[in-house]
Amino acid sequence: MQPDATVVRHILTSAGIAHEVEETTLGLVVYLAAERAPSALAELRGPELDFRMLLDFLGTDTGEEIELTYHLRSFSRDTELYVKTRVPYDGAIESVWNTYPSALLPERETAELFGLTLSGHPNPKRLFTTDGVEPLLRKSVHVRTAEEVR
Repeated sequence: MQPDATVVRHILTSAGIAHEVEETTLGLVVYLAAERAPSALAELRGPELDFRMLLDFLGTDTGEEIELTYHLRSFSRDTELYVKTRVPYDGAIESVWNTYPSALLPERETAELFGLTLSGHPNPKRLFTTDGVEPLLRKSVHVRTAEEVR
């Protein structure tokens, strides 16, 4: 089930957060600027909508920039919401771990695999690779075949 789009718009507008809301086959999606994501997520966690759980955080390379998706869940209202934002290649994202502790590992993973800078995180170290390794999930990065590795 998806939340009432009018309520979502009202809460974000009242907080002064510029956004767009779209009803898709996936569910209700909120689009906003990357620098507004931490404050928007804190507002959505409030008692009116009660999105207390960050189910997932992921990145997608669109070919022009990285699209970040926060998948939120309200158990008390049995609703889900997607918050999407975009950052340029080699851009920076502000951690939301203070609002959603479940973001600790997915933020590090997404930042590392797409070559983003993660700020405000208590441990922004790499999880999978060492320094100097190119971002593995960018479309522009050449993936070596087994023959090239040999």
